[in-house]
Amino acid sequence: MRWVLVAVVMLAGCRSRTAALGMSDSAFVQVMGELKVVADAPDLTPAVRAQRREGVLRKRGVTAAQLEALDAELSAHPNHARLLWSAIEQQAMKATQKEAR
Repeated sequence: MRWVLVAVVMLAGCRSRTAALGMSDSAFVQVMGELKVVADAPDLTPAVRAQRREGVLRKRGVTAAQLEALDAELSAHPNHARLLWSAIEQQAMKATQKEAR
């Protein structure tokens, strides 16, 4: 729990890297967590997976190009990217657990 708090504080301090590209860190984590759930879902056909992925993007008002730009920006900041990826993993795990209930 303490590690999560430290990560949240560090993310808040680095918010401008994703915000400068039109998305806060929390929004980025949310959308990427949802996309990870779709990517990791078993037994989906490629067509269904693509449809669900597009649905997540549409629901969140994000384009694939925006996410690619954010990815390129984050590649220049690996420590920040690692923190975001940890948050994305946690978000995806919570969403998966919620679906299983």
